[in-house]
Amino acid sequence: MSTSSNRFKQALCVYPYRRELNDAGFFPPLGLEFISALVQRYADAIDMIDLRREAGGVRDFILPETDLVCLSLNWDRDQEFLQAQILAIPENILTIVGGRHATENPQRWLEDFPNVDILVRGDGEEAMEEILRGVPLGDIPGISFRKDGEIVHNENRILGDLADDLYPNRCLRRHKYVATIKGASTGILVDCISTSRGCPFACKFCSFNLNPWGEKRRWTGRSAESVVDELSQMDAKLVGFTDDLFTRDMERVERICDLLIERKIRKRYFVNARLEISKHPDVLEKMHRAGFSMLMLGIESANDKTLKSMQKGFDTEKIAKHFEILRQSKMFLHGYFILGCIGESRDEMLKIAPFAHELGVDTLALSTLRTEEHSALNDMVIENPGYHFSASGKVYSDELSIADIRKLRKTIYRQFYTPGQIIRVGKKGLQNSALSFMPAILPRTPMILAALAKQSWKKSRRRARKRRDATR
Repeated sequence: MSTSSNRFKQALCVYPYRRELNDAGFFPPLGLEFISALVQRYADAIDMIDLRREAGGVRDFILPETDLVCLSLNWDRDQEFLQAQILAIPENILTIVGGRHATENPQRWLEDFPNVDILVRGDGEEAMEEILRGVPLGDIPGISFRKDGEIVHNENRILGDLADDLYPNRCLRRHKYVATIKGASTGILVDCISTSRGCPFACKFCSFNLNPWGEKRRWTGRSAESVVDELSQMDAKLVGFTDDLFTRDMERVERICDLLIERKIRKRYFVNARLEISKHPDVLEKMHRAGFSMLMLGIESANDKTLKSMQKGFDTEKIAKHFEILRQSKMFLHGYFILGCIGESRDEMLKIAPFAHELGVDTLALSTLRTEEHSALNDMVIENPGYHFSASGKVYSDELSIADIRKLRKTIYRQFYTPGQIIRVGKKGLQNSALSFMPAILPRTPMILAALAKQSWKKSRRRARKRRDATR
């Protein structure tokens, strides 16, 4: 399939999954939307389809004039459906796939799907622009393709700086994205924005600071002006920043705040941040005035030995000092912790809830330690007898199985989310106007409660079935 022509009659960009990645229900396919914005420059017409929101499949959206189809393969789920969507594309249409899942095994996708012409590995914007522009495929780093019946994998691409003039064209969306609770809509329109990529730190449990083949992703960010221009074009009033580390460049953060205040763009934002942001109390205050409502902070453990082995760059004493300043902010402080860290006992993990209360964490998220192909955790697991990987990459031990860790998570959540904690968070919401969304939620409260009751009923049925099966 030739790409010498740099103009397409009709392009189709597809997010080929049925299920949501989680229960939140509002995450648009942002990576595909970046690609769609690029493709739009080279196509007379373009459609972008999110199959989570459509009844049909990709074949239903292919027109007689369609001559380009791009698919984003990011997740290892809905495999049967995903593969059927790819195979449904006629072989005479230029078909390009990309995304993290595709990047993990490019040989497989080109071998098993003869109608896939090009696979873009890793972050795809730069390679896609060259493909669309008609650069010879052999000269484009970071892609895999067929040539004379053979599969060719070009050298990996060294990524440049993020472009200021490329961000999602939300006009291509066919549906709105709203926050949901267990499938029930809250009515709150929500969106995401990506303003930087990479992370300069080297936490051993983290794969975000590596590209899919294990190379370090350097941090690079768009200009403050570009970020605020994009925010000004969004309809949603609640926006999540997908950046691995939004607060890497505090001068950029402050400039974004200044522009948001100056242009009177009134939205609510939540971002990933390092604890070291406490060193900039003046910027923290400005962030609150600009609309930032939540800092999502990686604390990871309540034990110094774990923090040291994971190369977090701080210990519990430093964490406490950071929070002396952070908890003075009106922004919500959301703390991330990891369960199942190597060398931690059950009792040591149970320190999480009291430690988080002591720090002044408002909300808590617990994840299970997991590893990927190039993770530095692999060597740690191998070097520590009694630790193992599950098929999904979760780490467990002879002392604590995955099921044990799951039960432990529920215990810690119960310990943390006490009535007093919930009341305290509610009061803080009143102080920082975060509860301004309540008028939109209140009319939908019966539906939300019904969804929660339905989920509780299903869980009770599953537990009763397990007990019944155990007594047979």
